[in-house]
Amino acid sequence: MAGPFARRRQAKKDETELGTELWRRSHDWFIRSLDRYWQVVQEARAEGRIPEDELNGLVNAGNVLAELAPRVRHLCMEAHRHHPGTGLQVPASGSDVHRILSRAANDLATTAQAAALFRLGQASLHSVGRRAEKVVAAVQEAEEAAGFRPGA
Repeated sequence: MAGPFARRRQAKKDETELGTELWRRSHDWFIRSLDRYWQVVQEARAEGRIPEDELNGLVNAGNVLAELAPRVRHLCMEAHRHHPGTGLQVPASGSDVHRILSRAANDLATTAQAAALFRLGQASLHSVGRRAEKVVAAVQEAEEAAGFRPGA
């Protein structure tokens, strides 16, 4: 865990790159949803009731989702730079990107929920994978709406 000075430096960097309102919240919502997904995976691992190959499926999906985090950060940084706003008012020029990023974060939260249901034996691993695919598709759609490709 990072110390107080490292956390403060990161907060200042986030404020500079993402702002303090709209795009920062979009980014943070995605990251919180990703963190929740990994919490569910850790809980499943700790319980030890899920077969190893199925647990590996959850981890694999989590790795794919985690690879999206830098892309979402880049999207939010560029959106903040090109569509700055004050408060939580969505600038008209950035509304499509914001809407799609919101959907991606919501889909990721739903993926974490599907993983939790799978852990409890109330859903299939396939449903987790379908939800994760929706997150990937939404991030790709947001990149297209913003007019750039990953790593560009």
